[in-house]
Amino acid sequence: MVTDSRAEGAPATDGAARFGLAPPRRFLLPAILLLLSEQPGYGYGLVGRLRDLQFGHVDRPAVYRALAALEQDALVEAAAEPHHSASARRVYAVTPLGERILRVWMGVIREEHVHLGEVIRRYQATGRMDAVLSEIESGWIPDIELGWSSVSTTSMWRRSLVPLEGGADEPADQDPPVLPTRDRETSPNGGRLGAASTTDATSGLASPAAQELNRFVIDPERSGVLVDARSTVGPITFGTTGVEGSLYAALVDGVVKTDVAPSGWLTVDVTGLSSGNNLYDAELQRRINSRRFPAARLELRDCRPITPGSRYRLRGELTFHGISRDAEGTVCVESLSADRIVISGEQIFDMRDFAVPSPTMLMLRFFPDVRVRLQAEAERIDD
Repeated sequence: MVTDSRAEGAPATDGAARFGLAPPRRFLLPAILLLLSEQPGYGYGLVGRLRDLQFGHVDRPAVYRALAALEQDALVEAAAEPHHSASARRVYAVTPLGERILRVWMGVIREEHVHLGEVIRRYQATGRMDAVLSEIESGWIPDIELGWSSVSTTSMWRRSLVPLEGGADEPADQDPPVLPTRDRETSPNGGRLGAASTTDATSGLASPAAQELNRFVIDPERSGVLVDARSTVGPITFGTTGVEGSLYAALVDGVVKTDVAPSGWLTVDVTGLSSGNNLYDAELQRRINSRRFPAARLELRDCRPITPGSRYRLRGELTFHGISRDAEGTVCVESLSADRIVISGEQIFDMRDFAVPSPTMLMLRFFPDVRVRLQAEAERIDD
């Protein structure tokens, strides 16, 4: 839970609020009861255990004040324990009444958890770039059920976020989305992909007519990829912000025109994929052999508009794990301004098509179909 850190004496910044991490109101009392129900302890020893809960700053005076209040209400009791010195330490334990009150408190905390979960779900449902980046950076397991349709995954995720013009649903037989890409050279022995040249000649793209096409460069700080995997222990999401690339397209009144065919490329640093679980991450990196194949690349070959709205059917080539496959589908391109666009889409892939064995670890097994979600912001660059 965040709180205005100015309440703690932090200086205010003109025009901006300052936030710090702090425990929910009166969380210290049930937290102490919880720790003492696990094991009786000293007041001093509780300080470190409370800090392990990572709910913000905890100091000794606050802990001793809380213990005194709990003891006064007969929720904990203290017994003197002889020490090796002449003094004696007080060992605190939960009373039967304290156990009953802790059970009630846990019900309150559980209800708070539900409400906070709803806040997270509403934040994710905005579909905004910062919500996607928060999911990647925080290692969230998605709270929104996006469906696993292999026919039209974009509509499952984006339909409620970006309504189609006229309110019509997307055709049921529409292809799933594919992502635009940039080209990188691969060494003959399949080694690490080299850095892409910024020139059209070395990137393998036809030089665009400067008068007709604009160059949009992916903003790595505002772009990310999420890989939703299914496993025997439930859904696991891996995310990375290692996205780079360029798109050459004509943008007129916020709409990408396809009279002159757009072109582009995009790469994803798969070595940065993380779920927040070190064991899962290590097994994934081993299976996809990220040391040898550290990047996935997509190259845009064809783009056609889908009416109505800002959806486009794309065709291109995906290279992953040293194997290239043709891919096609749809993405949504939205204009934030005359110089900035957002590209979003998702696609279901079968890892067996790229010779990637399903990761397994003890009783954990991943299923071969994964959903890849892209959200990228690109800014127009005047060459």
